[in-house]
Amino acid sequence: MSDDSKQSMDAERFRALAEAYGGDRKRWPEDRRRAADIFAATEAGRAMVEEASRLDAFLALSAPPSPSAALTGRILQSADKRVTLRRRLHRWLVGAGLLGVGLAGGLTGALAVAIVAPPTQIPMTDTATAFGNIMTEGEIAQEIQ
Repeated sequence: MSDDSKQSMDAERFRALAEAYGGDRKRWPEDRRRAADIFAATEAGRAMVEEASRLDAFLALSAPPSPSAALTGRILQSADKRVTLRRRLHRWLVGAGLLGVGLAGGLTGALAVAIVAPPTQIPMTDTATAFGNIMTEGEIAQEIQ
C-alpha cells in the first residue's frame, strides 16, 4: 500500500470511524488520525465530527441510575443463599464420592479374596447339611448296637 493511499480517506470510512470512536479524534486509531484530520477539514467531515460530538455529549449526560439500598440488599441476600446452597451441594457430593470409593474398595477386596483364595471343598452327599452330615437310619442303628 503506498503512502498516498494511507493518507486518503473517503466519507464512508470517516463516518465509520466517527460512529465507532466518537467526535474526539484522539480516541481514533493512530495510523488513521492524519488522514482523518485532513478529511475533517472538509465540510462533510466537520458535519460528521459535529454529529459524533453531539452524541458523545448526550451519552456523557445520561448516567445509569444508582441501585436502591433494597435492591442491593436483595442481591447480596440472594448471593448468600446461592453460596450456602453451593456449599451444601459440595459437601453432599464429597460425601457421596467418599461413600462410592469405599464401596468400590470393599467390593474389589471381596472379589480379590474370592479369586485368590481357593474355595473350601465340601463333599456334597445326600446327607450333607449346613450343620454337618445327617446319618442315615442304617448308620444310626449300627451306632446304637
